[in-house]
Amino acid sequence: MAMAAPQKGATPPREVEHRSTLTRVREGGTPYDPNQSLVPYAIDLAGGGVAEAPGTAVISSPPEYDPVRGVLFQYGNSWNSVVTSLVSKLTAGTVHDEIAYVVVANQTTANSATSAFVAAGANMSKVVFLIHPNDSIWIRDYGPHFIWQGGTLAVVDSHYYPTRTLDNFVPTLVGDVNLGVPTFDQGLYYSGGNFQPGPDRSGFCTALVNLDNPASGGHDEALIRELHQTFQGIDVLHVMPQLPFSVDGTGHIDMWMYLVDEDTVIISEFIPGSNSTAVSVTNNAVPYMQALGFEVFRPKAWNSGFTHYTYANAFRVNDRIFIPVYGTSLVPGGSSAYNDEDADALAKWQQAAGPGVEIVPIQCSSIIGASGAIHCIVKQVPRYVESLPSVVVLSPAGGETWLVGSQQQIRWNATDTNNVALADVDVACSLDGGATWTPLATAVPDSGSLSFTVPAGATDEALVRVTARAADGDVAVAASNPFRIRPGTAIKRDFSSNAGVDRFGFGRQTTSWSGISANLSPVSTALTAANYAAMATSNATGGDSDANRYIPSSISSGSEATHLFRFVIGESPSTIDEILVEWEGYADNCTQAELYVWNVALSQWGDAAGRVGQNRYLASFAGNRDERLVGRLRGNLQDFIAPDGSMRLLVYAERPADRTFHDYLAVTVLQVDSCEGDLNDDGVVDGTDLAQVLGSWGACADCAADFDDNDVVDGADLSTLLGAWGQCP
Repeated sequence: MAMAAPQKGATPPREVEHRSTLTRVREGGTPYDPNQSLVPYAIDLAGGGVAEAPGTAVISSPPEYDPVRGVLFQYGNSWNSVVTSLVSKLTAGTVHDEIAYVVVANQTTANSATSAFVAAGANMSKVVFLIHPNDSIWIRDYGPHFIWQGGTLAVVDSHYYPTRTLDNFVPTLVGDVNLGVPTFDQGLYYSGGNFQPGPDRSGFCTALVNLDNPASGGHDEALIRELHQTFQGIDVLHVMPQLPFSVDGTGHIDMWMYLVDEDTVIISEFIPGSNSTAVSVTNNAVPYMQALGFEVFRPKAWNSGFTHYTYANAFRVNDRIFIPVYGTSLVPGGSSAYNDEDADALAKWQQAAGPGVEIVPIQCSSIIGASGAIHCIVKQVPRYVESLPSVVVLSPAGGETWLVGSQQQIRWNATDTNNVALADVDVACSLDGGATWTPLATAVPDSGSLSFTVPAGATDEALVRVTARAADGDVAVAASNPFRIRPGTAIKRDFSSNAGVDRFGFGRQTTSWSGISANLSPVSTALTAANYAAMATSNATGGDSDANRYIPSSISSGSEATHLFRFVIGESPSTIDEILVEWEGYADNCTQAELYVWNVALSQWGDAAGRVGQNRYLASFAGNRDERLVGRLRGNLQDFIAPDGSMRLLVYAERPADRTFHDYLAVTVLQVDSCEGDLNDDGVVDGTDLAQVLGSWGACADCAADFDDNDVVDGADLSTLLGAWGQCP
């Protein structure tokens, strides 16, 4: 156990403001490895991960000392007075323009918050309420995690405490509903307080990340690092030891370390008599950070009973840094016993920040007993500071085959200076690699998407271009990667017909992934006709009890929801250009639902790229509403279609006892119209194809240039090619 600090006066009583008060400590306890190394280490990820990336643009994580547009808060469940103090200090006056984005459960709570904020001196013109159901105040931990995606603002969502499902879904709602930015699901369990982005695409966390994402759940260390790079742009991840839970109940890095800027860091210094492991963890971090080029400043830290007092749990907003204090000399409401520690911390923070940065003390005596202070209850929203807007095309991502006449969604993301809304956008398409452009929409609202009817033609050099226009006339332009346009057919198979004939479903649970991994049929209970009917169309609009959705029976406490679907594909893999897999649904309690495909060649469940094993899925989603998961199979299709023509799909929920709810499932086979003579499938018979015929001249069994299949490439084949010369029909 930690040794208590010398008694310096009675600790002020914790304020109780709501029956649903939840501390920062997770239900069931925080994992801790007593045998952990007490020495920090780094994982260099330069060279790229292989997880499915969120789009094609470069991803990066903005450090907290980068420009900030506003701060997210939660109000209404607990410690409202601390939030009120922060909002009033952030917004008061006219010198600063940062916005307080305040998540509340309903308008009644927003009205109560308004009264409290006004009374405290807040400038309500800089307060924006976001109405979403929520569980707790700890918005740092449940997110959202902001990223830059090709210079545009986006959101990454990781997994939060399983018993706080409303909190768990707030990041997606904030991104989708309020900020209008793309949101991406990162298949990692980690709280935001245990991650700090640093300079040069670096990140810092504690070893808790390994315990939260154990190898038994498919997360070896390599995958954990890969996901950090793929979704958050972290090339070097620094893993620090974790404080023992007898000192700190969270295991988060923000309870003892904070990056002030690109070369300055705050690291707690535990007072004499403190827990020896805590002393070693923090002391060992000092030379490690110094070796990285950081200057270190060390305010005091101590435990009084089970309460961990820290000054590192602060946060920066441009030229202001808000720090927790516990005494009475700086802010009323604390214990005068801590005045000396407050003064020492204030001086060290001011030294670390340097001139021109204001240190704002916030009284935290009421909240610190819940294992957190003010960094834990805020989330900075990055500020886009470039003078020109930024735009990135998300779909098409490149490499797709879009059939002539089909309806497709063009998607983009755009951001302007100070995160203001764009005036409008233009969207255009090119069929010749950008040599000429055809307008699709001009001066339309920046909605982020546009429905597009694919024009006639055949090309491997199709592009989509989006021009984003700011209110002041500034312009940014982005083009997609090349994709294919071809005439052809799309054959969709779903449960609206032939259910139980050549398309089947089975469920409902398995005891662990080990019983799934190499198992062609991990579940065998067949779905009923009523189940198939519920999945036949995408029409569910209600919650868990909506009869328009297939609702499995309850999952046993030690089991995980598992469903197998088998479709008989009548087309030969050699004639298929792409297979589109779509599943719509979700899992209970914001559990991650994962969509896999069976790899016939490797006898494992996996993804479209041929990677197999747990967490190598086509797509995933963690939320409490229907989401459409999409997988595109484009290459080596013989690896996914068995000799009997069947293709198997798996929907798996990774947390025990949580059901998956299924609204729709479809498998669409895309076949490009063949053109005899077009040997390289570029939509035209030309000199390249002629060269292949001449290069194959003579005896040639199973040769592509042998159009009449007589095992020889000769004059008859040349005549066929010349007869098709030019554009394919």
